[in-house]
Amino acid sequence: AQTQWLEQLSLVDEAYVAEADPAKAQGRIKKPRRWRGLAVLAACLCLVLTGGGLFLFLPIKNEPQDLSGYENSEYYEVIEKMSALYATSGTHYKNNFEKFFANLPLWFGGATKDENAAAPEDGMMMDTNDALNGGAAVEDGDLNFSQEATGNGANKGESYEEVTDNQVKGVTEGDLFKRSDKHLYYLHDRTLTVYSIAKDESEKLGSYELDVKDFSFYYSGEWEMYLSRDCKTVTILAPYYSDGLDSSCILLLALDVSDPADIREKQRVSLTGQFLSSRVTDGKMLVVSRFTVRKNQVDFSDETTFVPQIDCGNGPESLPAGNIISPDKLTNTTYTVLLMLDEGSLEVIGSSAFLSYSDSLYVSLDKLFVTRSFSLQEEREGKDRDSKGRFVQSMTEISCMAYGDEGFSFLGSVTLEGTVKDQYSMDEFEGILRVVTTTETNDYEEYEDRELSYVSSFRNSINANLYCVDLKDFSIAASVIAFAPEGERVQSVRFDGNAAYVCTSIQLSDPVFFFDLSDLSNITYKDTGTIEGFSSSLVNFGEGYLLGIGRGSDWDTVKIEIYEETDTGVRSVCSYEKERASIAATYKSYYIDRENRLVGMGMSMYDERMNYYVVLFFDGDRLVELLCTPKAGEPIFQRGVYIDGYFYVLGADGLTVFELGN
Repeated sequence: AQTQWLEQLSLVDEAYVAEADPAKAQGRIKKPRRWRGLAVLAACLCLVLTGGGLFLFLPIKNEPQDLSGYENSEYYEVIEKMSALYATSGTHYKNNFEKFFANLPLWFGGATKDENAAAPEDGMMMDTNDALNGGAAVEDGDLNFSQEATGNGANKGESYEEVTDNQVKGVTEGDLFKRSDKHLYYLHDRTLTVYSIAKDESEKLGSYELDVKDFSFYYSGEWEMYLSRDCKTVTILAPYYSDGLDSSCILLLALDVSDPADIREKQRVSLTGQFLSSRVTDGKMLVVSRFTVRKNQVDFSDETTFVPQIDCGNGPESLPAGNIISPDKLTNTTYTVLLMLDEGSLEVIGSSAFLSYSDSLYVSLDKLFVTRSFSLQEEREGKDRDSKGRFVQSMTEISCMAYGDEGFSFLGSVTLEGTVKDQYSMDEFEGILRVVTTTETNDYEEYEDRELSYVSSFRNSINANLYCVDLKDFSIAASVIAFAPEGERVQSVRFDGNAAYVCTSIQLSDPVFFFDLSDLSNITYKDTGTIEGFSSSLVNFGEGYLLGIGRGSDWDTVKIEIYEETDTGVRSVCSYEKERASIAATYKSYYIDRENRLVGMGMSMYDERMNYYVVLFFDGDRLVELLCTPKAGEPIFQRGVYIDGYFYVLGADGLTVFELGN
């Protein structure tokens, strides 16, 4: 029809031109053929686009996948569970466009969305260090600091000094900064640098830059390192992306630092997945990672697409199927992978993985606790005959693994109401696991109106619970339900023996609850009062003092506060506030020195658009600012330590040393 209309239009146009100007008619005589050609081409393009659109965007019927070809695979149980999750959650492609172009962002250096993957807590910078457990006694007095060694190395003349404020005594956490009595070891911008400890004469002794030719490293705020007890080896854990495996990976690199001027590589191990956390205890290194199966790339005939891989130098090997623990019904296709290695040789001692577990982790002296959050939904009859109701409750399953010289062994699990904020919300004490959760319920009723469904009533409830779980049989030995004001979430938790402190808040008000857990048959607790702002980290500062690090009266105000426990609750002793400022959320970036009553941290000043390092001293009545010096680099990378009257500050511009006096 379009072609006939164009031909008629062209003939009328030709007749008009021939009559008005015969000379021009010769130049117009061939145009009808060109018009016909263009019309035919346009019609063909319309047919192609219409047919292609139908092919690309018409919905695809998701048929159950035939798994008969994988029955002999050792991973058949995993394959069955993943396939069942994909079939019930609509994870197959919706149309051919999604099927063929799902990886288009990846081709251009982006990332594809994985609906089954649990969202990282803080993007790539997953931060689970928001509070502290543990404390030490301090001495009264004026500005009178002391220094105490915390370990002796086998290397004669050099001893290991613990500088990281670890959650559990005897379980060391990785950081960007470690030290001995003679050297400082600092990891920044893919480079390990060793400095001498010599007060004003301290200097750089050597450095080692990680090779980046074969792969791309991620943001180095996720990196960690350890210094061996004999001070001869530094082990670096660095997340990177592997083009060959098309996957996020973690590099474990052991370096010989016995001669800081000539640092050499000793051993390397890699595993697929995103780095979560690590620990070192009794010569064993525990590495915890998250491996997410991409639903648009899974191929059950290729184990690398759905099973975590470990490479100890002889190529990637799949985690054994017998080491994978999973619930009967998956809620996502993300693994939490546990790897145990010898700290010195990086030889693998044991491995295990929890499929569908991807949240917080807590490590005690001989156990690991991993968590899996999910929603419990209950269909209910509506109040009216034409309505239907539903109740949704946030839940967490905590599974426990024992670890030792023989590897890992599964002990049991427990399911609790609510979600666990971070590792500091869990604590093991005398065979009891204590857990604080934030609970959230949604209760709503739907009415059907012709073909439209809408929510007519909705009730959301948020509160906090405390649970005590007996690890003999994983039963709930005691609990305190909904102890916070309605609508408040858990902000920070600190366990200290038979006591527990919990901060909850809605916005910028901070009730602090004290729990007496000495008698589980009669747990008592009290609201110690509301404090302006809230503490994202609550720290035992020794001798009955608490240190709160968080926000003040405004979201852009940093507040450091000292509390003391009284007969009726917690009393604020003093505070330090800095307006228009921010600090790192990573707890390990803070320097906590209970013995010398010092607190140090990097701080960004918005108005000045500069970063500083600040050192505070608690004199018993006030928090005194001893140091506020400009320092290059973001606060998350800045580190500091007090040694023999001098404070050493490390950042992007290297080492600077300040005399604080005695």
